[in-house]
Amino acid sequence: MKKLGGALKELKKRKVAQHRADINIGKRGLDKAVVEEIKRRLDIEKAIKIRLLKSARAKVSEKDIENLAKEIGAIIADSRGYTFILIKTKKSNYRVKKVN
Repeated sequence: MKKLGGALKELKKRKVAQHRADINIGKRGLDKAVVEEIKRRLDIEKAIKIRLLKSARAKVSEKDIENLAKEIGAIIADSRGYTFILIKTKKSNYRVKKVN
């Protein structure tokens, strides 16, 4: 994990203290709709809390969350068990690919 600056550290603290996750990832895993919602919420809030539900733990690993964060221009500021806090660091390069 990267070292966080003052404002980013405050965002992280606020999200850790918040009990509810902003986004729950369920049995469908990291599908297109979930990724778009994560990206949209990051643009608005700058920090989000994601939780992997029991049904998603077989499909989605910590490595998948790390790759997603890298693609959408965020870092994992904190991870505790199956809960992750993502903080936006730069403009996203992520593009949704159309499936025919």
